[in-house]
Amino acid sequence: MSRSREEALSAGVKVRETQHSMKRRKPWHNYRHKGTYMLTMVVEGRQPVLGKLIIPTGGPTGVAAIPPPASFTASVPAPSSAVPTPAGSPAGPSSASPAASYIELTPLGTAIRDKEIQKISAIYNMVKVWKFCIMPDHIHMIVRITEDLPEGKHLGHIVAGFKGGCSRTWWRMTEPRTNAQGVETATTPAATAPAATTLTATAPAATTLTATTPAATAPAATTPAATAPAATTPAASAAGSAAGLPSLFEAGYNDLILLDDGQLDNWKHYLDDNPRRLAIKRQHPDLFTTLNYADIGEWHCQLVGNRFLLDIPQKVAVIVHGAYTDKDYADYREKWLACGEAGSILVSAAIATREKEVMREAMNRGYRMILVRENGFPPLYKPSGESFDACSEGRLLQVSPWEYHMKRRIISREQCLKLNRLVEDIVAYVPVW
Repeated sequence: MSRSREEALSAGVKVRETQHSMKRRKPWHNYRHKGTYMLTMVVEGRQPVLGKLIIPTGGPTGVAAIPPPASFTASVPAPSSAVPTPAGSPAGPSSASPAASYIELTPLGTAIRDKEIQKISAIYNMVKVWKFCIMPDHIHMIVRITEDLPEGKHLGHIVAGFKGGCSRTWWRMTEPRTNAQGVETATTPAATAPAATTLTATAPAATTLTATTPAATAPAATTPAATAPAATTPAASAAGSAAGLPSLFEAGYNDLILLDDGQLDNWKHYLDDNPRRLAIKRQHPDLFTTLNYADIGEWHCQLVGNRFLLDIPQKVAVIVHGAYTDKDYADYREKWLACGEAGSILVSAAIATREKEVMREAMNRGYRMILVRENGFPPLYKPSGESFDACSEGRLLQVSPWEYHMKRRIISREQCLKLNRLVEDIVAYVPVW
């Protein structure tokens, strides 16, 4: 008979604390079977050894794309000389535009792009790298396993082999050598092709897969978990550890599994958008910093976004009570959106469906808002999608009164009441100068 954690502790049983990690593998998925994944591998210590961000007045995207296998069709849009400028960015040819930003690879980043990524399909012919993005301190890849891997192999082995190859390249480039004068120097080669260039003349960064790509139809979510690899897949540092050399990458990696058609386009857009997002964060670091903490009423809160929205006195609480009739809601909705149009800050926990509808419309219209979250912010958190753009434009603040957790739980009525009370405290907040 199983017992709860509290019962085990009271009985003197040693209970191991759960170590939550975004690098944990999905226990329900078999990583040996065919499927499509987005992988993220981070350089140890997040050292920017793979490239540097360039924010020019115009330029390439900094993302290389490999054409899909011949059995798939590819749509390659004609290159455009016009580079869109995101809302809120300065216009004009003399201003630095985040939309034109790209990553200029170091010799190490270039070697990984031109050699190590190519080795994946050369060693495992059933593995195709469809798209990748090399950032200064991490790498994203969209990988397709077209058929089951050989017995005893799974995705973790492929990642470990790739990371090991990158580490060996890094060791060779930084290995001390003695020159003619007897002085030890590093053998890092001179810079080669910049990251802005595409992988080959036939692989422009704009390459995308058409809707006929069958990758999204093979999520493999129903595969048995019995043969799925453990959460701690082999690290690429094994060879380096044996030789006393460090690994280029942190242990482990993050993977996302393609489960539906829409995800693939979202992934490709995310990779294309990485240099722009980094440029915006560099230009506006104060809008993407987790501030631990700010005191609001009885709450000790974490904040991400434009903290100065708190100081604006014209704030309105968007709370839809269950007793509201349809007419009540329609009247309040019109009033709230009118306030947003007039420049007031809309504040809500967006718990009820109708609260979500109001805040969704406010986001669509570009109004300023403060969103209260039940969950806090994990390490290295950054807003995504439209929230990222809203933060970069200074019109969004995210607030949480509680620390981050990785539990799947249904929010309780008591928590809802507390969050709505925090909303009211935010509206009444007066800054202390």
